[in-house]
Amino acid sequence: MGPFLRDQNNTNKIMVRLLISLLPIVIFVIIKNGYLPYKEGLISFIEMFNPLLNIFIGALSSLAIESIYALILKKRNYIKNSYAFLPGLFLGLILPLHTPIYVIVLGSVVASISKLIFGGFGKNIFNPALIGYLFIVLVFSSILTTDNYFNEYELDTISKPTPLTNASMVSGIGSYDELVKPYGDLSNFLIGTIPGSLAETSALLCIAAYVYLVITKTIKWRIPLIYVLTVFVMTFCIGRLLNQGIYYPLFHILSGGLMFGAVFMATDPVTSCVTPIGQILQGLLLGIITVIFRFVGVEGVAFSILIVNMLVFLLDKIGIVARFNFLKALIWFILIWIIIIVSTIILANTHKTDGNKDPDFNIISKEENTNQTIYNVSQKGYGGSIKAQVIIENDKIISLEITSHHETSNRYQLIIDNNYLEQLIDHQEDIENLDTVSSATVTSTALKKLVKNVLLDYKPN
Repeated sequence: MGPFLRDQNNTNKIMVRLLISLLPIVIFVIIKNGYLPYKEGLISFIEMFNPLLNIFIGALSSLAIESIYALILKKRNYIKNSYAFLPGLFLGLILPLHTPIYVIVLGSVVASISKLIFGGFGKNIFNPALIGYLFIVLVFSSILTTDNYFNEYELDTISKPTPLTNASMVSGIGSYDELVKPYGDLSNFLIGTIPGSLAETSALLCIAAYVYLVITKTIKWRIPLIYVLTVFVMTFCIGRLLNQGIYYPLFHILSGGLMFGAVFMATDPVTSCVTPIGQILQGLLLGIITVIFRFVGVEGVAFSILIVNMLVFLLDKIGIVARFNFLKALIWFILIWIIIIVSTIILANTHKTDGNKDPDFNIISKEENTNQTIYNVSQKGYGGSIKAQVIIENDKIISLEITSHHETSNRYQLIIDNNYLEQLIDHQEDIENLDTVSSATVTSTALKKLVKNVLLDYKPN
């Protein structure tokens, strides 16, 4: 832990407070993803406890790995003082509800090993839970489909993917009707009744945890505050440049894992700055990287925290110098604000839309014959560009063929198995009312947009 912890009793108190702050979040997770679907008759009584099972399996897996480690090296008191369950516990909290058990176990094992490689508790450079999460994202991305983030009740009531995935697919930066309305209003984002990872949806409970942990002097208050404010300021400026209201920055700070990551992950005492100036710089960098990642279509919280983990020692060096001569650190603040201003302007310009034109859609070629128009087009999908040939005859699409794609094999197979290309042709006149394909929501949404964009070009009015 950090140098301000002077004895084991203090460390124990910090861990107890941390668990107390997590308790309301865990209860909410069980109610939202277990009790409410059970109440609606969508799952069994046993399935109601699946969210708790995911968290328990993660914690138990990490505990088992470190117990084996202690047994092999004959470290008698290691487990008592290592808080071995924490990497898997946090990993379970930031994974989606329908993550396979073996994936949780493997991720927790990797998380714990990443901690042990650096010497165990208090010596790790990277946040262990996020290393486990990164491993899962890289190795099991094809398994973690968008629908894994939905509980059974949400699958029945929400036709869009998760908020940030949806945001990455709209034209430009989107509008209130596109970003917020499919999930209710901003109060749903604040409370947490939106799809997402288990513990990351309730911004309100994360804020309450932040207040409690700051009052009890358990975490460093500067890092989460500066982190969230940086994201707010950057997205507010981007929104204003593109004529969006105050809802836009609120959408960003209430979506994804920002609040949970800022409060529980970025403040990890082992992998975060200890100097006040270092903490401010850390929060600024976290906000910048998160916004940039989000605007290229990736939820950037986990990646930004891991990237900044590598820079903590440099940021603390700046912080130490600043304690004696702040002017020597001023150049770094000026540089960071220049990065914020420049990146904000660039992101706004690259996401500016031209009327109804979709920046993710491109007409490669268009051939007009006597009674046929043949389009070769591309549309951004889950894994990259989806290219297709669309043939229109007598003002109607008669053929839709995918010529190349970068979607995962299981997602694309679901498109084929559900005859979704044929459904798109049959429903071309009421394309918005066509349901997406379960477990291939992003891919099927992209295909809907592709058809809609072709028809808009063919019949602009």
